[in-house]
Amino acid sequence: MKSFPVLLTSAFLALWAVPAAAQSTRTVFINGVALQATATQRNGETYYQFRASDLQRIGALTAGGVSPKVDAIRGCVGDTLFNGVYSVQLLRAGPEDTRFGVQLKLTNASSQTLQNFMTFSPSEVYAATATAATPLPNFQDRWIDALLPGTAITLRTQTDDRGAATRWTRLLIRPDADAIRELQKAKLSLARVYNMEFDLTCQK
Repeated sequence: MKSFPVLLTSAFLALWAVPAAAQSTRTVFINGVALQATATQRNGETYYQFRASDLQRIGALTAGGVSPKVDAIRGCVGDTLFNGVYSVQLLRAGPEDTRFGVQLKLTNASSQTLQNFMTFSPSEVYAATATAATPLPNFQDRWIDALLPGTAITLRTQTDDRGAATRWTRLLIRPDADAIRELQKAKLSLARVYNMEFDLTCQK
């Protein structure tokens, strides 16, 4: 499966108006983010229409046609981010008593079993502002052990006790170099970018 800068799940992409007939809604990944698009068939090809605001926020459209430097896949709360091997959806983020907690849905989108050392650990998930960041190492229930192809697990993890009082604006996922090397050893299709960021001020 091909990855960045553009990852599509169907035949062709076009950004023009199409007739209302024979249209359907599809989920399409661009820059690793799942977007809702209107699909239509025309002359044997599949075309997609996207909201311009969605394309702008994920970096697919920039002023003057400038290509952005992509160091992380970015999305909003509720978005599904995909790096070519697994996808992560931020289901919930917010204060939990004296801590700040998140709920993530991790899905194995590859053709092989993913072991826990191939993805990311709770200590590699961070709540952040423009000037500070703190890890969320206190996971609830069980973390991933092994994830079969096509299956998903819901993960819950929290900051330490003082995390709830801060107005966190971003959630960062930063898999370490060892995890990426394990994916390479397993000969999985590799993305160019594995870092993920969710904008906590943006709900989808």
